[in-house]
Amino acid sequence: MRVVLLVSTLAVAAVVAPRGSIPAQLPPKGIRLADINWQQATDVLRPETVVVIPLGAGSKEHGPHLKLGNDAVLADYLTRRVLEASDVVVAPALPYHFFPAFIEYPGSISLTLDTARDLTTEAALSLSSYGPRRFYVLNTGVSTTRALKPAAQTLASHGILLGYTDLAAQLDRVSASIRKEEGGTHADEVETSMMLYIDPASVDMRRAVREFNPSTGPSLRLTRRRGAPGTFSESGVWGDATLATREKGAAIVEGLVKAILDDIETVRRQTPPAPGSVPAQASAAVPPPAPRPAAAGAGTCTAGDDRTIRGFGDAFALHWVNADATQLAGLWSEEGDMVHPDGLTERGRETIRVNRAALFLRREYRGSRHPMTMGNIRCLTADTAVADGKWELRGVSDASGKMMPSFEGLFTLVMKRTGAWYIEAYRYTQKPAAAPMPTWLKRPGYPGGS
Repeated sequence: MRVVLLVSTLAVAAVVAPRGSIPAQLPPKGIRLADINWQQATDVLRPETVVVIPLGAGSKEHGPHLKLGNDAVLADYLTRRVLEASDVVVAPALPYHFFPAFIEYPGSISLTLDTARDLTTEAALSLSSYGPRRFYVLNTGVSTTRALKPAAQTLASHGILLGYTDLAAQLDRVSASIRKEEGGTHADEVETSMMLYIDPASVDMRRAVREFNPSTGPSLRLTRRRGAPGTFSESGVWGDATLATREKGAAIVEGLVKAILDDIETVRRQTPPAPGSVPAQASAAVPPPAPRPAAAGAGTCTAGDDRTIRGFGDAFALHWVNADATQLAGLWSEEGDMVHPDGLTERGRETIRVNRAALFLRREYRGSRHPMTMGNIRCLTADTAVADGKWELRGVSDASGKMMPSFEGLFTLVMKRTGAWYIEAYRYTQKPAAAPMPTWLKRPGYPGGS
């Protein structure tokens, strides 16, 4: 792809480089659209081209020790590393997207979920008209995936393949043996360490703090109002930034770069879907709520209620990854319960908390993940709803330390609003597994006996 553009540069380098001198740095394998003209773009925007779209918040709070442009700096750094190593075409970055968790902190900017989804979709659709069918969003956000998933589904209906970085999963994996903080995922030990490696001048460690407070509600939003639903953080930090070091950052960043390059090669090898073979947003993680007649009355789910209830799936998965029994149990009401397939019932938020705390101490569950994908949501009244979805349990080992197959099934939540939305009842079924579950796993999520 790059032969026409680079051959003259290589020829000049071969002529002027003096014998015995240190070889000049090799030119990057990829190119930026912004650096070429439209005739050159015609040559490089082909059906087999992988187009990379960087996504990094241009202005989002990262505590008192990191700058608002932190994510944009991270996205630009990762993009440069990709350009050096991979034959891609890089499109202009997206500095605006879906970042609802930080809007109480001045300077933080967030689009609505629908706008962020459509922005991603239309940018890819526009470039696809020149030939490319493979796109990869170099994603430096977590909440952004809630807009990227439905965007990928919509693009698939047009015969376009969209992959993206699952930042939370990748950072959790590459930092598992490094991080020492109790928990947290924002402006914390991991993120601060990365910036100490990438751009140390942008970090003021004199102002780094530790702030890791339990949530007073199901929302993942950080709040500056003590006692408000969400996670209270006066500083905007969720975790322990004081533990950050450049050495940790080097290991985490290099691991992340490798994961991104692997993702891109996966997209390159995949065959884009045939146009029309995938219904638009048929399996979107956060589809827009179904339209309801104006006369539906008290049983209508508002758009805000729908978004809040869907957020429980992301909240459950996040608190599980962080092994945070308190925040996970905080998704339930005081008297909420969980009934397992064998009939065993855990009743009350405190019971659920104690049991999860014991579970997270087990060696077999360390590093496990428990995604919860929300499906249909139906409001029975203005303050009562039923939600269905799918659960998975991955990364669990047996008593000998051998990794077990993933387990999955369906769940139903009964939700009740008492000031904020909470889980009142949780019921689930388990799909037959390829391998039998050990005795202590017969009740997924419950550490009690046989």
